[in-house]
This record gives sequence, C-alpha cells and structure tokens, in this order.
Amino acid sequence: QLSMLIFFLYTGMELGLGLWIYSLLTESRGVAPEVAGVVTGSYWAMFTLGRILAGVYAKKIADSELIYLSVSFAFLGTALLLTNSGQLTSILGVSVTGFAIAPIFPGLVSSTTSRVGFRHQANTIGLQIAAAGLGVAVVPSIAGVLARIFGLEVIPLYLLSTLALLLLIFIIS
Repeated sequence: QLSMLIFFLYTGMELGLGLWIYSLLTESRGVAPEVAGVVTGSYWAMFTLGRILAGVYAKKIADSELIYLSVSFAFLGTALLLTNSGQLTSILGVSVTGFAIAPIFPGLVSSTTSRVGFRHQANTIGLQIAAAGLGVAVVPSIAGVLARIFGLEVIPLYLLSTLALLLLIFIIS
C-alpha cells in the first residue's frame, strides 16, 4: 500500500534531519558546537510549535491542502539548508523545515479514511504506524551510509529527494 510508504518516508525524513543536523553543522560547516546544539533544539522547538498550530487550524483547512502546504514549505527549508549559503541560511532552513513538516503526520493519519474508506481505516492506520517505525530506523541510517560515502553535505540533498518522493507518492495515492 502506498500510504505505508508515505509514512515510512515521512517519519524517516523527520527524524533524519533531527538526527543529522548537528553533525552536518559542526563537522561539515564549521558551526560552533554550542550554536549547532541550539539549532538542533530549534528544529524540535519549531516542530513542536508547528504541531500545536496545525492542531488549531486543522478544522479550517483540508488535510490534503495542509499536507501539500507543509511539504512545499519543507522543500523551501530543506533547499535553504542545501544551498550551504552560510550559518544564518542553515539555521533558517532547519527552523522552516521543522515548522513545516510538523502537520504532515497528523494530517496523513486523519486523511486515512478518505484514502482507504472506513472499512479499512483501523487496519491501514496500524500498518502505517508500523511503516513509520521502520522508516525511523531505515531512512536516517541510509543518510549515514550516504554521508560516509559522499560526505555530510549529501544529507540535505537526500532529505530533499525523500520529500520529493513522498510528495509524488502522496499525489498518486
């Protein structure tokens, strides 16, 4: 089922950036460890803020629109990170991405019924959550393998590619 793949990719991307941003900033971009720690914390803070605000506005916007909007802003944030245009751009990219991706998971869960129907909703959600757990383990690990082969700067490109694949699958599902 394509919805399982969407969850796999989303959770892997979400955790992948959270896990790898500190190493990318300190080891590849020369950011001071204290600053990189704050940036990593800001990713999770912006993620939390994005989840809270998404909850407030969830009834005012359709799930699919929220997901498209979130992925679009996540593209912007990840692209900013990919440009490697300086410390401020990296910080902004991480923060925008954290804020943007926050509504995706709840939006995907709540839109399950519209994709598979009420009859298959419970089973599908269970499978989606299982796929999400697998994605958390696999997607960031692949980022590590790629970083070992090509260097840490491959991580933003990998995450951007993961987002693109997620969007493509969401569109066709």
